[in-house]
Amino acid sequence: MTNSVVKIKGVSYFGVRSPKHVLADMADIKAAGFNAVLHTWSEEDLQYYFDSMKQIIDASADMDLQVYVNPWGVGRVFGGEAYSELTARDHDLCQVALDGNPKVAACPNHPKFREYMHQWIAAVCATKVSTIFWDEPHFYFEKGGLSNWSCRCERCREGFRKRFGYEMPAATFDQMPPDQACDVKQFREDCLIGFLKEMTEDVHNRGKRNCVCMLPPWFPAGLDDWGKVASLASVDEIASDPYWEKGASEEWVREKYAETARKLTAIATKYNKAVQMWIKAYQIEAGRENDLAIAVEESRAAGIDNIFAWSYRGTETLSWLKSDRPDEVAKAFREALK
Repeated sequence: MTNSVVKIKGVSYFGVRSPKHVLADMADIKAAGFNAVLHTWSEEDLQYYFDSMKQIIDASADMDLQVYVNPWGVGRVFGGEAYSELTARDHDLCQVALDGNPKVAACPNHPKFREYMHQWIAAVCATKVSTIFWDEPHFYFEKGGLSNWSCRCERCREGFRKRFGYEMPAATFDQMPPDQACDVKQFREDCLIGFLKEMTEDVHNRGKRNCVCMLPPWFPAGLDDWGKVASLASVDEIASDPYWEKGASEEWVREKYAETARKLTAIATKYNKAVQMWIKAYQIEAGRENDLAIAVEESRAAGIDNIFAWSYRGTETLSWLKSDRPDEVAKAFREALK
């Protein structure tokens, strides 16, 4: 495909819950040429900030910004730096790792977690949100591989036993016989697909859109076949975020974004879905701001016309993720979208 015209230009926004200050930033986002924003909605927001969040989202929509909202860090099943307390309140919700220890992430197969997510959906869909953004749905993992994979809770083990007729293996994937490793990976993936199907159908029934953002292939998230996501009738849009680590070469950025963009567009075309790409705008080292232009260029070359950055102004409000030169990062992204 040739370079596309970017029709949807967006940034994520989080960390401020004062409508007065947020709406000043929304005006800045609008003036900078963006026409979309993603607001995060955490467990804390659901518990303490509903009225504020509704005011923020509704006012953003009234400014003609397309509004996406994600379950930020909810249950640690989704991406984000927000803390989750669901498993602290009810230990039965915990995913259980290969070593038998509970993790801070909730199991997507647990009925109580699914009940909570339906409450989250009801609250968010009561606003003027356009699209629910399912941000990196995954089983718990730690960077470095699947040496201690999840989940082996009683519900997952029972579900595996009923489906495959034998006990879920208690070994790393490279220690299992290949057929068993395939069964476990398929079970994990199908559990996430079933979870997404239930949640996205609820969203559709409330008159809102769904976008599912898949972690790139080098993360052992348990959701490898993106076509299974795109094939869901209740999914309107698919996305990914092949963010680079500090120190990655320009060649790596170009290669991975080109590869991911081609994969996304091929699947989106096959299933007649919209497609979206996310550009890294956090922890950008001084002098490497042009990496954003490279990522945007490769996304556009694949025909993607919906491009977001994570996040607003180089993520300057979250010091752990803050770019070295937030102003330069913001400028680089704006210029790349022209």
